[in-house]
Amino acid sequence: MIRPTFTALALLLAAAPAFAQKPAEVEKQILDLVNAYRVKNEAGKLELEDKLSATAQAHARAMAKADKYGDDDKNGHVWDGKKPDDRARDAGYKFSYLGENVGWNLNQKEPAEVIVKAWIKSTYHEKNMVNKDFTQTGIGAAMGKSGKWYFVQLFGKPAGAVARVNVTIKNETKETIPFRIGAKKYELKAGETAKVSHTVAGDKVQIAITWPDSDKEEVVDLADKASYAFTQKDKKYSFAKQ
Repeated sequence: MIRPTFTALALLLAAAPAFAQKPAEVEKQILDLVNAYRVKNEAGKLELEDKLSATAQAHARAMAKADKYGDDDKNGHVWDGKKPDDRARDAGYKFSYLGENVGWNLNQKEPAEVIVKAWIKSTYHEKNMVNKDFTQTGIGAAMGKSGKWYFVQLFGKPAGAVARVNVTIKNETKETIPFRIGAKKYELKAGETAKVSHTVAGDKVQIAITWPDSDKEEVVDLADKASYAFTQKDKKYSFAKQ
């Protein structure tokens, strides 16, 4: 089943001084703002997915290069005759649900904040933002020669089995412990505690830890909503549920 996509939201806002921001900065701000709104609405944070990110960024950049909001300059969902599900499939992203929010604004000091607030005020866009079925996202932002920022956020639920965990990890050792969950790398300094959310296609989420005294990773399955700790006793490191 494909999540229906919705009519694009175009914003024509009062002119204000233009401020230079990098696309990556704007994309990160959108992710943080949308995830904060999802947490507030008990929907859970979205995780960036490589194929969705590349698709959203290519779409936003293409619109910015042409300085046109979609093929007809009115509907940013349609580009080169293709809709969001077409672009996702072309990128090799297999999904059970898919949604897309698009928009643009002009001469805003905080373009990310402005577009997210506009999406929240739009019934259909807001539904995508708080849909609990969505677990992954990709975000694109780019500025055209006119000064317009073009925005694309894809929301996806991957096809097949999906595992998701929200865990707390505390480092009780005296060393910085590097680890990864999937392809995402982390470092936890001595005494620090981190809350980590991760979603993968499959039936389990695993953490891969590289201890200070070893070059090999130790791989452990993670349980959802559990608390874990890195510990050290008699020069031996371990990772266990608390």
